[in-house]
Amino acid sequence: MKLEKAALGAILALGMCVPAIASGNKTVYRDILSKMVPPNTPYTIKVEKNSQLKNFTQLNVSIKNKNTGTIFHRYLWVSKNKQIIIPIVLKYENGRVTRVEPKISVEQSEADISWFNEILDSLPKNTKQSVGKGIDVYMFSDPYCPFCKRELPRLLKLAKEGKIKLHIIPFDVHGERAAKASALFLNIEKNEGLNEAIDKIEGADFSKVSEAVKNQKDMNKIYKEYKPLLDKILRIAFEHGINGTPAMIIKTGKNQGYVILGLQDISKYIKNKK
Repeated sequence: MKLEKAALGAILALGMCVPAIASGNKTVYRDILSKMVPPNTPYTIKVEKNSQLKNFTQLNVSIKNKNTGTIFHRYLWVSKNKQIIIPIVLKYENGRVTRVEPKISVEQSEADISWFNEILDSLPKNTKQSVGKGIDVYMFSDPYCPFCKRELPRLLKLAKEGKIKLHIIPFDVHGERAAKASALFLNIEKNEGLNEAIDKIEGADFSKVSEAVKNQKDMNKIYKEYKPLLDKILRIAFEHGINGTPAMIIKTGKNQGYVILGLQDISKYIKNKK
């Protein structure tokens, strides 16, 4: 019955660091999971009434990431004699092979975002601009991230509809060229406004971004000015679960909010939050 703890942890938690949460239902299967899940990785267990594998108990294991408020639900099957454990089951149906998963595999809850205030406090006053009215939405964006280019128009649409107040936080995950473009973004936002910065950098094609950086006469000076701030944003965000772009923080209070990773429809998180 030996399984590598790290491997199972990756299967259950998708490689994410998870914090303490309530212990959940007491069950005889906890002794098995305590040997399989990495140390200091709390979880909750729910025994399903109907298992999709005959002679196996189907467990719904839930793991919560405190930093992002993300709750992952994964199935695990244990034989009646506790000798066989199956972490993944595939189903063939209608010519397709799919993984058997809970109906809701990922949930998003509010998280403590008090750490984010340190980033906001570090931004120069003239770079704390926004577009639209409504709930505050902060987008971590990299000028060379293709997914950011897809997410930004959707957020701008919500801003124009008065549903969100959109802020852009430069988050250069694509190396030095992105850091230079992010520095230029902040400089343009400071001197010409957020809309101009979006048009010239975050909302522009990659080639135009590169051209803007290349043609900026005092680019080295601008880069040197903003590089410490960009490094600080990266460090703080990485420490609190934001490790890529796009990512959104939707503030619901001074220290509370949703942390959304990747391309997602944020409509359900901004309802009745104006």
